[in-house]
This record gives sequence, structure tokens and C-alpha cells, in this order.
Amino acid sequence: MQMTRSRLAFKLLGYRYGFDLDSFLRLVNDDQYWSKTQITEYQTKRMIEIIRHSYENVPFYRQYFDSEGLTPEQFTSLTDLNKLPIIRKQDVHGKHHEFLAKNHAGFQPLDRATGGTTGLAFKFYNDTQSWGLNWATKIRTFSWGGYKYGEDKVAVMAGGSLLPEGKFEAKSRFWRFLNNYLVLPITIMTDEIMESYRKKIIRQRIRFLRGYPSAIYTFAQYLSSSGKSLPMQSVFTTAEMLLEHQRLLLEKVFCCKVFDTYGCGDGMGGANECEVHNGLHINIETSFLQIVRPDGIEAKPGETGEIVLTALHEYAMPLIRYAPGDMAELGEGICSCGRTLPLIKKIVGRTTDLIELANGRKLNGLSIPFETWTDTIDKFQIVQTQIDQLVVNIIPKTTTTEHDLQTIKARMQFFAGEGIDVIVNRVESIPLPKSGKMRYVVSKIDK
Repeated sequence: MQMTRSRLAFKLLGYRYGFDLDSFLRLVNDDQYWSKTQITEYQTKRMIEIIRHSYENVPFYRQYFDSEGLTPEQFTSLTDLNKLPIIRKQDVHGKHHEFLAKNHAGFQPLDRATGGTTGLAFKFYNDTQSWGLNWATKIRTFSWGGYKYGEDKVAVMAGGSLLPEGKFEAKSRFWRFLNNYLVLPITIMTDEIMESYRKKIIRQRIRFLRGYPSAIYTFAQYLSSSGKSLPMQSVFTTAEMLLEHQRLLLEKVFCCKVFDTYGCGDGMGGANECEVHNGLHINIETSFLQIVRPDGIEAKPGETGEIVLTALHEYAMPLIRYAPGDMAELGEGICSCGRTLPLIKKIVGRTTDLIELANGRKLNGLSIPFETWTDTIDKFQIVQTQIDQLVVNIIPKTTTTEHDLQTIKARMQFFAGEGIDVIVNRVESIPLPKSGKMRYVVSKIDK
């Protein structure tokens, strides 16, 4: 394999921080074809080690085990994890020290923080070993789309979470140089700016595009309305839910397939589409991923629930049965691509996308069929500021009529039900949070 600047950088980082990217790559390229028994044995071994470490070194887990009469020896299978509570950001927030291992410094952790889509700032750590292994799974995913990491150049349309800055790098520009990124900022996207992006991509002969679905979709809308296409080899979407109408436009404008990905740095969860595009393969190396129904029972294939993660290599700050707030539908069987990694059928939103109304209704905001109005409106956002009120902010197209808006209002009123005030506003823009991730549903009601 060619020694690119990216691979050289990882090799030097590995010497400094004690990991070997090449060995990680061999592992992830091998284990994608493991039997179910091999996967279970690998994850069980890692789980037993992280449980023992957490009991011996992490105040929260030591206290919980002792209070419940549990010992590490009682954890011999993955199902034993269900003896532990699900923890969330609000459980860790303000109690950071209780989840930090007393010997955390020995794992040379990376100091991280995320607000995600919940608006709650959350500080956590990634062990360097875990960080390196996670990058190996990303490189594997890129290869499924034909992208050779470090050799091919990729245009990145995203905010901070895709352009990380940590103790591994002095300057973010250097990181982008190492990874062969062309960064296309998304904070402001006018027609002039997007035309300049198109020309840069063509001039630099870039064949791969990665970023937030909402950002790439905005770019695709501009190209489509201008009567232009921009043929690529693959498009990789991440960090937000990819809506079906977005996928259709992206594949039309960029003349290629879209590879959707799911990632959670604070729980080290990951799942990615392969070239078959029939669900997302779960990364079994970095975490044990469960999908749990609202009644606390693990979901069966076809059922929807909340993603719950147990990081398998995070010793500085172990997060066991951690729910980042993402919802998914469990897949079943083995993908026709031949890989045996378990499947998520689809990501269906986030817990913060759930709207609880005064009349007792609970709506998943992203299940409302806004894709049927893509010819009518440009963008939308549902905001709940009161339990009996929904505000729908809409960026209209030039052809949008008052009748169109009234139709949308009536449809929203149907979903919301009686006693709920629905307000539809025309707006010129929908501000992005610092993360750059589009929030289609914003509930400001304490739940």
C-alpha cells in the first residue's frame, strides 16, 4: 500500500501514542467476514475487560456495583450488560469526575466535547487506541465507496465534528492537509459561493464528497436549479439523518450512489452503508451496539428503539450502556455483499426529534412527510416552544404560494391533533448551531 502523507502521519502518531494503524486495518478488513460466534467472542472478551477495569477504577461504576450487590465476575456474556442502567448525557453532565478512571492519564486520552443535537454540552475522552481503531473503521467504510484513504482527495462540506481538532494536531489546516481534504465551509452558502465550490471540485478533479446531508443537499439543489450536474464516484453522508428525498436528489445531481454513515464519538458507535445500500453495517470493533425499545427490552429485527452503546476500548472514561439520543430500526440477516457485520435497517431520528403535545400525542418530527413538498418549499424546521403549540419555519421557493403554506399548515394540524396551535412562518434563513448540523426538529420543552 502506498505510503501517503496520511499513512505516514498515522504511523508517526502510532509510534508516539502506542497504536498501530496497520494492525487495526488488518483487523477490520478481516472481521467484516467473521462468523457470528467470532464476533460475539471478540465483543464479550472486550466487555469483560472494560467491566473489570470500570469497577476497579471508575467511581460511578464502583458505587453502582456495590450498591446493587454486583461483581465483575457476574458479567460473562453480553446480555449481562442489561444488569446495568442506561446512562445519558444529563447523567454525566456535572458529574464528569465520577466517570473518569483514576488512572485515566495512562491511556493518553483525547479531550473531547460535543453538544450533539440536544444542546447539552458534553465533555468526554477518547483513548488513543480507541481513536486509532475508529479511524480504521472509517477507512474501511471509505473503501466500500471506492475511496482510497490518503490517496484520493475528498471535498468536505461540514462543520466541526468532521474537522476535528485535538491534541494530535497543532493546527486544523495541518490535519486537513494530512487527510487530503478540500474544505468547503457551510456556514454561508450563497449561489456565488456554491458555484465557486463547483469550480474548485472540477479544477482539482475531486471524485468524492463527504459531509452533512443538509449541506450537500443545499449544494445539490443549487446545481439542479442551475441545470448542472457534478459527476462524482461516491458521496458520503454523516452526522444527520439522511432523508429519502435528499438521497434521490444527491444521486441524480452527483451521478453516483450515496453512502450513508452513522457515528457517535462519545460512545464510539458506528454503522455504515456498503455498496449494496440495504442498511448500515455496525462497527463491532469499537463498541457493542444495542437497540432498546421504550419498554427497556432489546428490539427485534424490524422494531425501532434507542441506540445504546458500550464502548469497548475506552478506559480513560468508560461509557457503559450509554444512550446518545439516536433512534434506529434493527436489521436482520446477512447482507448480500457477503459481510457478516450485523445490520441497522435505518436510522429513524433522534429522541430530540420526538414532540410531546398537550393532547397526549407524540410525534416523530422527521416522520412527517415533508419530502412530498420538496417542489413547494426549500427548507423547513419544526420548533416547539410550548406544549400546545408548534411553529413551522419554512424557507419558501420563489414559486411558493399562500395556498401552499395553508396546505402545509392543514397537514401539520392533522398530525398535531385537536387543541394544538400550529403556526407557519415564512423565513429567509434557518440558523445552524455551532456544530453545523441541521436540526429539523427543535423542542424547547423540558422532558
